[in-house]
Amino acid sequence: MNRSFPLLSLISILFALAACGEDRTGEYNALTSADRWIDEILEKYYLWNDNLGKVTEADYFKNPNDYLALRVYAGALDGKGDHFSYIEWKDTVNTRININRLSGYGFEFEVLTDPLGTTSHIMARVLYVMPHSPASEAGVERGDWITAVGGKTLTVNNYSDLINGDATTFVRVVMKYAEENVQVWSPRDTLAIGPSRFVELNPFYLDSVYTLDNRKIAYMVYNEFSTGPRDLAGDTEYEKQMLQLFTRFKAATPDAFILDLRYNSGGFLSCAQQLGSLLVPSSALGKTFCTLKYNETGNMKDETISFDPQYASANLNLSKLYLLTSTYTASASEAVINCLKPYFGEDHIVVLGETTFGKPVGMQAYEDDKHHFIVWPVTAYILNSEGKADYTNGIGPNYELNERKIVTPLYPLGDTREYLLKNALSLITTGQISDTETTHADSRSKVLQTSLNRRKKPALILR
Repeated sequence: MNRSFPLLSLISILFALAACGEDRTGEYNALTSADRWIDEILEKYYLWNDNLGKVTEADYFKNPNDYLALRVYAGALDGKGDHFSYIEWKDTVNTRININRLSGYGFEFEVLTDPLGTTSHIMARVLYVMPHSPASEAGVERGDWITAVGGKTLTVNNYSDLINGDATTFVRVVMKYAEENVQVWSPRDTLAIGPSRFVELNPFYLDSVYTLDNRKIAYMVYNEFSTGPRDLAGDTEYEKQMLQLFTRFKAATPDAFILDLRYNSGGFLSCAQQLGSLLVPSSALGKTFCTLKYNETGNMKDETISFDPQYASANLNLSKLYLLTSTYTASASEAVINCLKPYFGEDHIVVLGETTFGKPVGMQAYEDDKHHFIVWPVTAYILNSEGKADYTNGIGPNYELNERKIVTPLYPLGDTREYLLKNALSLITTGQISDTETTHADSRSKVLQTSLNRRKKPALILR
């Protein structure tokens, strides 16, 4: 849909033809129909359809991406603006799925400025490694610091080479203490890694039940609200896996549950409903999970989605829930936290980690056969049973813990010494968090990119 003709030239040609007395309405309609169709969708379904950005006649000649950017509400979400509505080209959907879900080295990472503040270099920090992946086979570990890929120093322009590609090498460094206890980077090794390949992004990264002080504590790392290996609507594979997993949890009769959502940026609302139905006190089954509040002038009626009683057999009937979060915890993850609060009470939803992203809205896809793109506008607020979705600026933790400040090796997820898990276990067993880490990154260190963006849900995908 990108047009190569200059905008002013197109308009000039049309006016010139009109001046010659020739009716060129058909050509005009063809050139502007895509953007006018976007208008139709926004006027009917867009959550803030009464605050659409103003456009001129000439703007209808812009490509759909640029046109949509003009129309979305800049003052949405307490002035943060609508950065979520977007255009997806139909001929790139399969490519996106292949790149994001079917080819990779099999690990997630952040790209940061030097966390010691000693150099101008940037580095990648490994967040976690998928099992049975090229990365795990090469020996990549959670917490690794990578400074070069394929013999080239890491930059914001080539960091995607860490995601997928041919066989390559990663250069790893480690923090050590020099004279006078000064922190410095020291070479560690160079890893050879095989070519990227299919690595299933199974959202159930880890589950375990710990017995501490005669208490059973269940723990689950859940990294995406996805439906199956290709994450397509209608898939049920992961729904079945979640039910099997919670059936095992229930058989273990845990006294407490820790849900790790720190790397979960959202997904399908149906998955969020299922998870909530398994975690909520059993007396809430059949009651309101969330309400989708649409605009007041379109043809969409507010919709209530309930906790599903079909999951009663695996419901844990918890009285308190502990959650681990980060700045990547977004959308459906936040909806689960927000929608469980009325049934647990504020004091029984305990959040450890960082303030979440802040995404209290959902989206819906619209397409037709005439146009080669799909429009994903924000269409609804996701409200809990009390009518609240007051986390535009994120959900703040009860206990602020930031693993990003730790430059010493990170323990694997699930290891009871791992920073966030260790503190959650301590809080459950002793009533207070344990000792904090002593080796921290420079406070000026910034996250520049993250591999999580490639599979990040722009907003909650509605049914």
